[in-house]
Amino acid sequence: MNNLTILETKAKAIVNRVSDSPEDRYNLRYAFYEKYGDPFKKGNEGLGNSELAFIKWEIKRGTLNPIEDAQPGSPWWREVNSYFLYVATLAQLIDESSEIFEKIPIPVQYWLDFIGAPNECTWYRAHNSSIIAGYEVADALAFRESVYEQYFMNIVLYRLLFAQSMVEGVSFGILGKIFGNPRGDAVAIITDIESFYPSNYPLSKEDIAYVTHHAHNLEGVVEDIFDVFFILPHLDTLYKEAATWNRSPVILNYVSKNKPVYPITQNSSKQSHFLHQLTARKYKIQQN
Repeated sequence: MNNLTILETKAKAIVNRVSDSPEDRYNLRYAFYEKYGDPFKKGNEGLGNSELAFIKWEIKRGTLNPIEDAQPGSPWWREVNSYFLYVATLAQLIDESSEIFEKIPIPVQYWLDFIGAPNECTWYRAHNSSIIAGYEVADALAFRESVYEQYFMNIVLYRLLFAQSMVEGVSFGILGKIFGNPRGDAVAIITDIESFYPSNYPLSKEDIAYVTHHAHNLEGVVEDIFDVFFILPHLDTLYKEAATWNRSPVILNYVSKNKPVYPITQNSSKQSHFLHQLTARKYKIQQN
């Protein structure tokens, strides 16, 4: 067994130990940012602020609960989170070992880049490449979820990539870099807005109306403006750019004609068509 294999086994064991405790999953990441958050202050998680706020939302929603829990968690959400924890933990173990390995997964290399030079750009590339890899790993599990939950997975992904585009300097210039900064409170604020990030798992009927952009109220209109006008008309371009930023070409499989189409493993033409129909139809979007 070579040294990399030993570290991989150790990283898997660490993740397995916290698997059935949402709070311990959170604490694992909190400890990571306590060491690498640049800087870390009590009550301020630095560059980990956005990620930790999102995990708190996942915990509130119950998706990270054990499968055998009275309120069962989601196999898909748990798997994406577990793979994310694994690659970040492996990067930390490699950094602490002071060894250099030539062949490691791209998300692990990006986390090592972040550890070596913590800033907004290196954080997004480490975080988002890990999430994209998690989506790929958990693709087949997505089909255990309702079609509405599947579409919500797409929403979560494209909003995350859009936030990255702000920091990469593509969207909204300096203002975008401020709002997309992972040190800020934007994620903590937006995950408290039910129309954007429902706290129910499975999704309630009201949640589904928001997710499919069919809520006829002020919050629904605000969500529509954010997704339908700012993101969806440029989804193909956004995913192409994200594939480059994150060295994750697989993400190009998750979009078609400015429509999100994840998951893909078992996608039939009928299901793909239905997922397309879930995209907002209240507004006619002019394609470039």
